[in-house]
Formats: sequence, structure tokens, C-alpha cells
Amino acid sequence: ERGLPNETYVDIAYAGFGSKGAAFVYFVTLFCLEGVCSVYLNFVSTTAHSIYPHIDQNWYLLITLSFAVLMTMVNNMNFLKYMSGLGIISVTFTILCVMYFSVDNYELKPLDSYPMFRFDTYFRTFGSIAFFFCVNVNAMPIEREMRDRSKWGTVALSTCVILAVINIIYGGMVFLLLDNDTCGNVVMNLRPTPNTPAWVVDLPKITMIVELVVSYPLILYAAVDIVQRSLGKSCTGASSHMVTFVMATLPAVFAQIKSFAILVNLVGGFGAAISAYCFPPLLFIKVCGNEFETSRAKVLACAGVGLIGFAMSIATTAFAINAMWNPYPEPDFCRG
Repeated sequence: ERGLPNETYVDIAYAGFGSKGAAFVYFVTLFCLEGVCSVYLNFVSTTAHSIYPHIDQNWYLLITLSFAVLMTMVNNMNFLKYMSGLGIISVTFTILCVMYFSVDNYELKPLDSYPMFRFDTYFRTFGSIAFFFCVNVNAMPIEREMRDRSKWGTVALSTCVILAVINIIYGGMVFLLLDNDTCGNVVMNLRPTPNTPAWVVDLPKITMIVELVVSYPLILYAAVDIVQRSLGKSCTGASSHMVTFVMATLPAVFAQIKSFAILVNLVGGFGAAISAYCFPPLLFIKVCGNEFETSRAKVLACAGVGLIGFAMSIATTAFAINAMWNPYPEPDFCRG
């Protein structure tokens, strides 16, 4: 509406907060996207090790990283959209298998037997909720690749609604059934039982591995795009490929945090919570608040959401860092 550059999340931050604010958004955005890829690497290596434990988990990590880097170097949105389609099929199948296993092996308890809100445990899991919003920074690169960008609002809204409904039903149902047996990496709950066919245990793990490997370059697409645009015209040819390679391999560093639950909470609690809950309302106030007819109530609501988001982020990040030395309790089978 203001006619300012808005090709990336960082461009909008620059319009609202200037160079220092844009630099902070730049750091948080890259942390968020690189962190998501670290979670993917952790998930794949841990899950693959649970299927065939005779190979060290670090070898699985190296193999996964090699495939992911090769796919990322393609750096083509047309290729990535077909890979994302394969990913959707894979994750849908896995969700159905986890729900089948949960229903077949567990029973619902009275609602009053489940734990209510507790400060000492809430922030162990808030990051996993925020984690779902990590991909919001991918919105702009995807929008740019659309043939008809005027339909973006409809596409984004319908996607968010569908995913929200699916995740609420899936997450709520599975947690109510598994309760204290719930693993951070929920496919680790799939294990041989008298009622469970062998294919229900291993096949959905394999499909999730496929889903995350093919999704890896799609997540990195926005990170590579932001870095290359910040480097300007100097980032072409060999230097462009080098940026892509470095961005694709860096997540392996964070993936050394072996606990999937802790890593998700750290990435979601810091990167996703700030980029999804804090930046949008504060950017709205800064960019639009003084130039358009914005009600006082809307400004106060945005300020409240932003401040609460920062508070939640700080608390969750602190819990996640502490958990690196004092891990969350989990059943033994969650470790593969």
C-alpha cells in the first residue's frame, strides 16, 4: 500500500524499523528457517535409526544431509512444488497411521484426569505449537512465483484454516490417547504390539523421512532467497551456489542437539514465536498505524499480542536451554 519494497520479510521490517530492526528480523528469520531444517535432520536421523539401529545415527544424519543438499542446489520453485506434493501425501499417510495406532492401543480417560495448565511444564511444549508458524516467512517467495498473485489471500487463508483444523483434531486426539506416553517425535510411539501390524510401525516412519527430505529445500528456499537478495548483484554464478551450499549444510550444526523435543521447543520458542507472534502486530503498528485509519483498540490489541509474544518467547527459550542440561522426562521407547 505504501509502494515500498516488499519482496521479503526483511524488506518489510526495514520499512517499519529501519536498518537495525531489519538486521534483527534478518537474524531471527534465518535462525527460524535454519532451525526448522535442523529439526528435519534430527527427525530423519533419529527415526531412521529406530528402524535399523545397526547404523550409527550420525551416519544417517550425514546421508540425509547429502540428499537434502543436492535437492536444495536445484533451487527451482517448479521442482519444489512437485516435491511438496509428495510430502503432503507422505505426511497424510503418517497422520492416519499414528491415529490408527493410538486408537487401537490406548483408551480415552476421563477429562479430569488430564493435567491442566502448569507453569513448570507449559513452556516445555509451547515451542512445538509456535513451530508450526515457522514457515510463515516462506509466504512471500511462494507468492512471487504465483501466476495470479491476486489470489494469494484466498490461498493463504484456506491453507491456514485447513491445516489448523487438521492439526487440532490430530494433536488433540493423539495426546488424549497417548497422554504421558506421548513422544516429542510422535512416530517413535509406533512400536510393535499384539494389535499392530508391522507395516503400521515402519512404513509411516519411512514416509515421514521422505516427506521431510523433500521438504528440506522448500524451507531453505526463503532463507537462500533472503541472503542472496541482501548480497545484491555480487551474488551470482559460483557465489550464488556457494551461498546455497552453506545455507543447506549449516543446519547440521544445530541438529547435534539430540533431543527432538528440546530442539523443536528451542526453534519454535525463539525463532517462530518472535517471527509469527511479535513481528506482524508490531510491524502493523509501525508501518500502518500512523498512515491509515487504524482504531486505537486495534493498535492496543497489536501491542498486547506483540508483548505477550515476546514474553512467551523468552520463557520458552529459557526452558529449552535449561533442558539441554536437564532433559525432559520421556518414556525409553521415545529414544529409539
